Amino acid sequence: MTRILKAVDRLAAAVDTLEKSVDTRLSDSNGSISKLQHDLDLSVKENRELKSLKQDVGDRLDSVIGQLSASLEK
Repeated sequence: MTRILKAVDRLAAAVDTLEKSVDTRLSDSNGSISKLQHDLDLSVKENRELKSLKQDVGDRLDSVIGQLSASLEK
């Protein structure tokens, strides 16, 4: 019976070690996911700013092209 009790203790210790390992990996994964989400949020914000900048540049180019066209017609 003693061998069975020792085996049960070893099994319980192994399960405890596995649970700790899983918890550690889960914490690491959550940190990685959090960083990825932060990076994604920054990218989305930058994309919005670039779209706005692109629109401004397009408007300015249209204005300059119109002015050049008007100058060439004279």
